Amino acid sequence: MFHSRIRNKLVAAAAALIVFSPLTADAAGLTARSDVMGTSEAGISTTHIISMTTATAASIGSIGFLMCTTSSGACTVPSGLVTISATLSAQSGTGGTGFTLNATTNGAPYITRTAAAIAASVPLSYTLSNVTNPTATDTTFYIRITTYTGSDGATGATDTGQIAASTATPIQLTGVTPPILVFCVGTSIPTDCTSATGNTIDFGDFSPASTNIGTSVMQAQTNAANGYTITVNGTTLSSGTNTITAMSGAASTTGSSQFGLNLRVNTAPAVGADVTGPGSGVPVFNYASANNYRFNTGDVVASAALPTNANTFTTSYIVNIGGAQAAGVYTATMTYICTASF
Repeated sequence: MFHSRIRNKLVAAAAALIVFSPLTADAAGLTARSDVMGTSEAGISTTHIISMTTATAASIGSIGFLMCTTSSGACTVPSGLVTISATLSAQSGTGGTGFTLNATTNGAPYITRTAAAIAASVPLSYTLSNVTNPTATDTTFYIRITTYTGSDGATGATDTGQIAASTATPIQLTGVTPPILVFCVGTSIPTDCTSATGNTIDFGDFSPASTNIGTSVMQAQTNAANGYTITVNGTTLSSGTNTITAMSGAASTTGSSQFGLNLRVNTAPAVGADVTGPGSGVPVFNYASANNYRFNTGDVVASAALPTNANTFTTSYIVNIGGAQAAGVYTATMTYICTASF
């Protein structure tokens, strides 16, 4: 009686090992084995695209995917691994389709069908969805794959192979985009505001017989929800109490007292350039007409209505004088103010 009980226990133990260690001595080795995980983050539901190539031509009724903490021996299911909610969401391979998933036993899902032939050297792929990864991070676990002639995931092993997979700690990346307004003014901006140089325009000697010209450039970009406006601020050219008349919007006329500007490429005289860059900034209407010049301190000369990448604006200045213009050194300071609306 005592010996009988021992013998029964040994038989039960042997049966358990057959369920969880399905390898057989004469089973051939599956090749090209891989498991593409949807995520390696621990404890997260994911997909496993399990691929392999058959070694033996056989009539296959089931394929088991035993998930263990070790690659061989008695199988311990990794802590936190959940396969009972798994689904078979894709399957491919010549002769290797028509399966349904049996996920009744946690950690030991298998796919099953009425046995049908699969040739040797056939690539197969099966996607198991809704599998919860083990909860231990940075930890290797194994998928023991076995093909069976029987449909029960246990009978008639033909090919076997193991895949190592691992959970991993996700790297959290953080950063802050602050409110942005990048604005610069100069006589030259070859690339961006870090390259802006110059702050002086020398018109040379004025003459009633010709128009004096000059240019400056400015660049603006912002992530403000309502974009930006750029205003020009200053006074017209003056020497003591003598001034050159600020234009209210007119063409350049030699022999007349005129100081004005715009943000366009012009032909009369030939000066300036149109706005460049990938942004959405534009000159405003009073300063957006070619060959039409104006200056009024506080005017908006350019704007963007939305967040925008950089635009470079070229400001064209023209100066005309009459023959009676008083002699002297005429100067003015133009200050451009860019206001972003967040």
